[in-house]
Amino acid sequence: MSLYRQAGRASGRTLALTAAGALVAGLLVGFALGRSTAPDPTVAEKVADLRSRLRPAEQGLELTATEYAQAVRGGRVVQPTEYEAAQADLGRVDDALAGARADLRALSADRAGALDRAVATLRGAVTRRAEPAEVQRLSDAARAALRAAVGPG
Repeated sequence: MSLYRQAGRASGRTLALTAAGALVAGLLVGFALGRSTAPDPTVAEKVADLRSRLRPAEQGLELTATEYAQAVRGGRVVQPTEYEAAQADLGRVDDALAGARADLRALSADRAGALDRAVATLRGAVTRRAEPAEVQRLSDAARAALRAAVGPG
């Protein structure tokens, strides 16, 4: 066994590690160059994305009134499944708004606050089993507050 290597010979392992390192470095440089030349999204594109992310909230507000009207009569729950569905729809509204709250506040803190209050008022009416007409009115008001918060789409 020789203690010395022959000059000019690289092992296969060394070549493979060098090639892998060069590949990783090339990918990183390519990614950095690509990101630096990528266009920044416009405000209109960001608002359109926000509207898209809030579509489940709008649908949830609409469905809450529909499900609730089938569930409650005279302050009593007559269709428990529909009442639970109305509550689940409000949960979907809450989830969508929570994910977009910072963006809504960036657009208008006042309108975001009005939207939060409108949804809370609707939730209170559902919880106390208000008349379906009142829940429909509050649902419409919350949807109007949502549209005001993100603008017409």
